[in-house]
Amino acid sequence: MRINWAGVYNRLWRLIDEKGDCYFSGPRFLNTVREVSLDVPTYNQFIEQRRAAGKSTSRRDYFSDVLMEFDEPTRWRAVNAVLDEVKQCAPDQVTEILALMGGIGTAPTAMVPANAWNAERLNAFLADIDAAIGIGQYERAVSLSYTCLEGFYGAFCRAKAQGKPIPNEILALSRWIRDYLRGSLTEFPDEVLNLINHTSYAIDRARNRFSESHFGGEAGRWLAVYARDIANIQIRLLLHFI
Repeated sequence: MRINWAGVYNRLWRLIDEKGDCYFSGPRFLNTVREVSLDVPTYNQFIEQRRAAGKSTSRRDYFSDVLMEFDEPTRWRAVNAVLDEVKQCAPDQVTEILALMGGIGTAPTAMVPANAWNAERLNAFLADIDAAIGIGQYERAVSLSYTCLEGFYGAFCRAKAQGKPIPNEILALSRWIRDYLRGSLTEFPDEVLNLINHTSYAIDRARNRFSESHFGGEAGRWLAVYARDIANIQIRLLLHFI
């Protein structure tokens, strides 16, 4: 899927240039996109840089320049960050813009606790999965779901293994976690614990299917969405026990 970024930006600008809750001043815009990319300078630094380079300091011009200088996944995330702030005051316009960017709503993102191993990296994976789906990189979305789940499994096992050796592959890790929870949560439904293995196997097979078949279109799109959703669900379940 190719996104018409000019069309997206024109609609976004019309929305955030309106006076009221949807209005984005320069500082508000830069602060919002800085949540996605820490390379974005502060407002005063940014305006000084623009003036020194002889570039326009019009909001419409530099908002566009900031977004278009990002790579596409980061741009997708930045626009979504802006839309997230205005979705209450302009739901119809936000829906229209999201439709131009892929049309699939994002699943609730599981945030990995800061004390978990490599939490910052895992959280970045979770955000990037939605961006990859939004710009049509379905194989990358599935691979990120696999890597994210495998990484979180490793964090979980390290937190519970007390220095003992743990596996290093997603299916073996899922079995370790299932057995650990089965031993410590005797009242928990065994069918739910078995889903840890089924989910891991599904993600593993989805990644392999992309490698074997290289399919795309709607089949690739929905497989990527499914992989994203079950990875998020699995992590959200295990967060209760980490």
